[in-house]
Amino acid sequence: MEYLIKRNNPLSQFIEVKLNLHCKQGEKVNLQLPSWRPGRYEITNYAQNIRDFSVQLDQSAVDWEKQNKDLWCFKASNKGIYTVSYKFHANQMDAGGSWSDDEQLYLNFINFIFEIKGRENESIQVSVSIPDDYKAATALPKIDRNLFQADNFQHLVDSPFLSSATLNHYSYQAEQSTFHLWFHGEIHFDIEKLLESFKGFTQKQISAFGDFPAQNYHFLYQLLPYKHYHGVEHQFSTVITFGPAESLSEKKNLEELFGVSAHELYHFWNVCRIRPKELLPYDFSKEAYIQTGVVAEGVTTYMGDIFLLKSGYFNLEEYLSKILEKLFQREFESFGWQNQSIAASSFDLWLDGYKPGIPDKKVSIYNRGALISLCLDLILLDEGSSLHEVMKDMWNNFGKKHKGYDMEDFQNIVTLHHSSPKIIDNFFKDYVTGKKDLFPVLKAQLESINIKINGEKNSDYYMSQFGIKLHTDGTISKIHPESAAFNLLMLGDKIEQVDGLAFENNPAKGVQKIHLSINRFGRPIQLVLEDKKGHYYPSFRFEVMEENNKRVKWME
Repeated sequence: MEYLIKRNNPLSQFIEVKLNLHCKQGEKVNLQLPSWRPGRYEITNYAQNIRDFSVQLDQSAVDWEKQNKDLWCFKASNKGIYTVSYKFHANQMDAGGSWSDDEQLYLNFINFIFEIKGRENESIQVSVSIPDDYKAATALPKIDRNLFQADNFQHLVDSPFLSSATLNHYSYQAEQSTFHLWFHGEIHFDIEKLLESFKGFTQKQISAFGDFPAQNYHFLYQLLPYKHYHGVEHQFSTVITFGPAESLSEKKNLEELFGVSAHELYHFWNVCRIRPKELLPYDFSKEAYIQTGVVAEGVTTYMGDIFLLKSGYFNLEEYLSKILEKLFQREFESFGWQNQSIAASSFDLWLDGYKPGIPDKKVSIYNRGALISLCLDLILLDEGSSLHEVMKDMWNNFGKKHKGYDMEDFQNIVTLHHSSPKIIDNFFKDYVTGKKDLFPVLKAQLESINIKINGEKNSDYYMSQFGIKLHTDGTISKIHPESAAFNLLMLGDKIEQVDGLAFENNPAKGVQKIHLSINRFGRPIQLVLEDKKGHYYPSFRFEVMEENNKRVKWME
């Protein structure tokens, strides 16, 4: 089968797609468009961007019907090559979308390519019509100019495509593989230094798993003129969107680019190959519920960051202040862990996993998952092992064998690396399937490598003294459940006056009682807020003590 993709008007953002498909006489053809994509476990309904669908044989119209929102069907009355034509609106600029404009054509095939039921494993040729001065970046094998070959449907939709006349290409070697970096947008950083540091964390990751079964790997970057941050993993590539591009001249923003890049590279093994059984193979027509988000994204988040420490990109103080403090702050400014375990939050990704949701309903599989992974890593170090050894076993036992795993499989491998099965079983019951406070075990494990955590008073006095988090205009976005404010204020209340004066972001230090004028969705309210307890939402700071052998091992 063959896909032909072109644009008549790049600024309309519509791409025109033709699928030429050889059919047998009497064959019923079911064209299933994906309703979600790997790395984002929520229904996206790409079919809403399809229009002008038609089927022809020898330029004659063929009857077709839709059986549901994203399943098109027709019957081949005669043998021959049938042409399925349609237009797709490519107007989503993020790491999982597609985009067309006067400077580029960027495609994630998962957005608009059909899975043909019963013919998923047939090879597919893709011809993309682009201007002569455009360069193309993709992990798909190239068989001619602008003509590419995919082994099957899964291969094609896991291989994004980026093309532009202004695409910049760089590369580096690690072990026996070549790593390609493609940039669309302005570059405001030292390329040579970036390549050197990328090579550092790449080699560390390869060493941790023992091998990298790919000759080439592609980082595809969209460096945007506006604020953006997103990354999506693929079998042989990743797409990362970041902006504003000029902000990458500052080290703190470049560190974010490094963080997402190391994270997505770790996904080469974990998720792209070490995959939950519910995702092997992918069925993009319906939800695939998993409870193993702590492994898929929690371990990956922790490992992506820790390899920046192990490779020397971060020193210990930088890792603690720029990575770990943020993880702690996010985790303990929320009380979702009291209401839903990380396993249950993983299962509910399809429900509310990528939006704030109702107050304190869930935990982040990324954030809490990373802290759980840190605990496991430090617990295993006491046994002469590590979470890296666990993931290497996951790679050898599941990833390499194309075998899906579940939570029991992961726990069993962790247990093999520890002398006490009961300790590991209790840990999983308490923190993975359970809702126990993670802070005490984190504190104890960090102290085992002579890192002390201190809870300091939050510099935001409203948060610290009264337990309320405010937007700059005085609108309440969060209320501590143990504060006096919890029974007096509600989310969305807007503070207009404090003690008779116009709202100020920080009242005088030491004040425990304030008179508030509130706008509650158009209704004026006067109330007195008094809280003598205070010290809500503490800020976390790490203190590095004398080095010990365990910390040396952790940082190697």
